[in-house]
Amino acid sequence: MVRTTIRDVARQAGVSITTVSKALNDYSDVNPETRKRIKELAEKMNYVPNAAGRTMGGKADKVIGLLINDLKPTDPSGAVYGILSGVCHACQDNGIEFILLTSDILRQQQETLKVLCLKKQLTGLICSGFRISDRYMDQLADIDIPCAFIDMRTPDSRVLDITIDNQRAAFDAVSYLLRCGRKNIAMVNGSTVADVSLLRESGYRAAMAAAGLEVSPLRVVNANFDDIVAYNLVWRLLQDDPGIDALFCASDLMAIGACRAIEDLGKRVGSDIFVVGFDDIPIAKYLYGGLTTVRQDFYRMGYVAGQAIYDRIEGTSKAHTDDVMYELVVRGSARAG
Repeated sequence: MVRTTIRDVARQAGVSITTVSKALNDYSDVNPETRKRIKELAEKMNYVPNAAGRTMGGKADKVIGLLINDLKPTDPSGAVYGILSGVCHACQDNGIEFILLTSDILRQQQETLKVLCLKKQLTGLICSGFRISDRYMDQLADIDIPCAFIDMRTPDSRVLDITIDNQRAAFDAVSYLLRCGRKNIAMVNGSTVADVSLLRESGYRAAMAAAGLEVSPLRVVNANFDDIVAYNLVWRLLQDDPGIDALFCASDLMAIGACRAIEDLGKRVGSDIFVVGFDDIPIAKYLYGGLTTVRQDFYRMGYVAGQAIYDRIEGTSKAHTDDVMYELVVRGSARAG
């Protein structure tokens, strides 16, 4: 991206570079109206101060940033650590600098994606944890550095989508339940603004349709990837619809909440009601005889994303972004026979 300099702002404002510097740093000897005009102009021109220590001998380092949205205090899924480790190791293996960035709804309102990339002098960007409705999703066309999104599709064809085939994975999981003789399968989905939720629900519906089974609207609930919300929804769902014999959950956390609700209603997980989750989080193998789930390799996603962005920066295409695979892991919560 072409970087706006302080000289450009000064020229456009018709003042000296010193005046611009003083105005942007709120010096009292600058007229308030002039200060306001310069700040508005600098923002309009996407001017950001030049980061110190990022160059040596006049040659800029190459920097890949991992931007994580809505970073939580805890991460039971291990997804963030896996992705972070994968990107970091890919950068280390290629001798390129790596920095971690975070964002949320407020920061997306305060600073554009373009300004963020310019401020950090990024050569490449990898994003994780974003929703379809996030403001940065509409700003992808404003940046001209290689960019990748992990675990979601984007509307910009220039952006690399590092993700498994969520629709196919969900189809396979529900088809497995059908082969086990389960016909009344409900779904505990995540969020209507999460791309993976839309895809996994599509796979669920496709598998049911392929078996000639209709899906009742009441048998699809959204628990926002939260185990407590899933518990409450499933507890009510099973009381209102006792014919349900299996649950496909769009995350392991929601599956764990669903299993607790099943047991609290006096039913047996893996016998009365089969449960399949998604992700294969570290604790999944230890609960309810082991949780049957779709395993994702978050470390590999991160590594492939880092390698792919590095290759884009270097103008090569060695990395294959379509080889991030999944595996259905069968355990006690849904085991045939």
